[in-house]
Order: sequence, then C-alpha cells, then structure tokens
Amino acid sequence: MTNAQFRSVELKKIQPNRLNPRLEFGKQALDELADSIRGVGLLEPVIVRPAGDDFYEIVVGERRYRAAQQAGLDTVPAIVGDYTDQQVLELNLIENIQREDLTVVEKARVCHDLRERYPDRYRTWNDIAERVSVDVETMKSWVRTLGLPEPIQTLIGPRDIRHTPPGKIDYQTALHIVEKIKQPERQVEVAEQFAQHRLPQRAARQALQHIAREPERPVEQLVREAVAEAPLYLPFSKVHADAIVQGTKTQTARKAKDPRVQPGAILRAQVTHFADLEVVDVRRKRLGDFDDEDAKREGGYTLHEFQQVWRDLHGTWNPDEIVHIVRFRLARVVGEESRA
Repeated sequence: MTNAQFRSVELKKIQPNRLNPRLEFGKQALDELADSIRGVGLLEPVIVRPAGDDFYEIVVGERRYRAAQQAGLDTVPAIVGDYTDQQVLELNLIENIQREDLTVVEKARVCHDLRERYPDRYRTWNDIAERVSVDVETMKSWVRTLGLPEPIQTLIGPRDIRHTPPGKIDYQTALHIVEKIKQPERQVEVAEQFAQHRLPQRAARQALQHIAREPERPVEQLVREAVAEAPLYLPFSKVHADAIVQGTKTQTARKAKDPRVQPGAILRAQVTHFADLEVVDVRRKRLGDFDDEDAKREGGYTLHEFQQVWRDLHGTWNPDEIVHIVRFRLARVVGEESRA
C-alpha cells in the first residue's frame, strides 16, 4: 500500500467491499451504531481504495460505512490508499480475528481464499497462521468447518469463549456432531436441537454418545433427556469468579437462561467449576430500568461501569432489551486450584 491519505469522502461514492469476509451484520448493533453516528458523527475513519471513475471501495470498516448510510451522512472521514486484493483480505482477516466478531466459518473462508488466491505466498496453513498470529492447529480446526453441511455452518455462532448466542452452537460442538453422527440429515437435526436447547459443550458431548449408540431413537427425545440430566452450568469470567467468591457479586444478568434456573436450583459456576451457587430469585427486567443497586450486585460496579461491562461482553447496550436477572448466594467454593 502506498500514498495513504486522510480525506473526507462523499458516501455516495463509496462501494461495499466485494472481499469482505463478514456474512451478516446484526440489525440491533447496526441500529445502535447508526444512532451514535447521528449524535456524534463517525469518529473512526473507514479505510478505502480507489475503484475507478472517482469511486472508492471499502477496505476496512464496512459496518461503520453501512451505519453511516443508515444515519444519513453525506460524507465520512476516510483513509484512502492503493491496497491490493491480497492486502484487503489480510487486513480484514487480521482485524476480525483480533475482534473475534466473525464466526469460525467466516474466518475459515477468508483463510481458504488467501491460499486459493495467493498460493505462492501462502503454501501451507502454517504460513497463514504465522501471518495472523494464530496457532496452526486452531486454524486447521477452523478450516474443518468448511466441510460441514451448510445448515450446520449457519448454526455456528461467533467464536466467543464467554457465551454462545441463543439459537447457535459453538464450532467445536459442530465438529463433534459430524464426527460422531454419520447420517447427514441426523447431523443437522442434532445441531438444530442443540442450538434450540442451548446445550453446554460438556452436556452436548455426553448427549452425542447416547445419540450415536441409539440411531433409531428420535433425536429430540434423546436431547431432552440429556438436558434433563445435565448439571446446570453457568459460565463467568475470571474477574467475576473472584467477585463471587469475595461476595461482591450476587446476581448475574443474562440474555437467555436455562428454564431449570429457578429459585432453589444449584448452579455450577465455572471458569472451570469454582463454586456452587444457590438461586435465590429469577426475574426479567429492561436494561434501561437497571439501577445502582443492580450494578452493585453485578460485582460492585457503578451503573456507568456496569453498562460498559455489558457492552464489552455483548457489543451494545440497548435500554429496551429485556434480560434475565439471576440472584444467588454462594453455597460452596470448590477450591482455589479450580480457578487457576
């Protein structure tokens, strides 16, 4: 890339990125970004390259570009440079790997495109892994998702170790399904049932063993049995695990919850399993109705601090979103070694 320049560019002269690895843009997140842009403008410039006849193509920042369109801007701040196709692919891949906002399937497609388009530069998966600072075995596991049935690929959620969105499964579970179940139609049915019931990884692996051993039984029945038998696990970050043990976190707000999470239930709290929690109360509440007491119960935060924590975890703070609040007491600490 040469001759990069910062300038204001008319939005109508910018075209979408034909090489963008992102397959979906969440409507809610896009709406919130558009609202923010209407209020304060586009603070971070997009990166573009010339596309002929005084037009430009997005290199990095397509979500910002779309939100700016939605916000009705006439011009946007932009960095203009002569990027090659290879540089565009690399920049998008590296940016999104760092932000972890693409699914593994989307990342795998970009890695595959890099090898297909530039075989001399990327002769092996290890060449790409070194370029984007990812373990080569991890990258190979990403690429394996490209061989999954397409309906299962669409069920794989973003690669986020903290939670899997409702209606999605993690990519490791998707790979295990195809490894254990040989009939394609049954593979898709299992994946759909796991997504519907939000089955945790450990419970999903146990369920797969039963499904593989009993190919004649209905998948839905086997999954329901697995859900009923599975312990109630609730994941927390290391910071929140410490806050729970110290007694400063006594509730957790969740976008979705297992229907078994009811007063009196015992939850296995985990980074790894570090404590058992007894559910005291479960209620639903708008994020916009959260108060200082809620923020304090979430880990000793101020309301402003908790809003930022929520954004860090979920990307946006939508005051109209209704979430589940689970209040609990610490029933048992499993052991310091479990939190290491």
